[in-house]
Amino acid sequence: MKLSVKVRLKQLKKVTLFEAYKNEEVLGYCQKCNNYGKNFSCPDFVFDTTSYLEPYNYSTIIMTEIDTQPIKAQIDKLEIANLSSRVFNNYIKEKPDEVVDIKDQMADKLIEIENDIDNTVGLPPGSCTKCVTCLKQQGKTCISKEALRYSLEALGFMVSDIYKQCFDLELGWSKGELPAAFYSCSWWIIQHMIRLNN
Repeated sequence: MKLSVKVRLKQLKKVTLFEAYKNEEVLGYCQKCNNYGKNFSCPDFVFDTTSYLEPYNYSTIIMTEIDTQPIKAQIDKLEIANLSSRVFNNYIKEKPDEVVDIKDQMADKLIEIENDIDNTVGLPPGSCTKCVTCLKQQGKTCISKEALRYSLEALGFMVSDIYKQCFDLELGWSKGELPAAFYSCSWWIIQHMIRLNN
């Protein structure tokens, strides 16, 4: 099954990005999630998120839109039980016995880009799903510290506000059926402005 993917970019000064910083409100939502305190990429953190972002002056927001029409057309043929994702929306089945994690692919690509642009950190959407069970739950240290990154939500940003502010897009919720599209928000934080090729 091939899915249509559109990507839009928007570069912002950090002060503009911080208009969507609502740490207390977002933390309240995080506390209701099963990952809270159980995943190294999720709150509660031992560091201050504003201090984490202090060295950076700009951010590039990457909004990915995935059309769900091909999924809707074949939903009856999908074997949902075989999709082992903790968050079903992050996975698509392309070949028998093979599950592709879109989030992990995005995280890997963002880290690749870090190597090409100095003083840059790429932050993928959602929580880390590199391990089936995060070792934080066992009181152990992360085995992928070099790849550990944090999402906009985890750092205290209201993603729905960013969608509206940057892309004039209202984030909607649906129950019992697939939405028209899945949206995923990633970003780079950088020290200096870079030129974007649109």
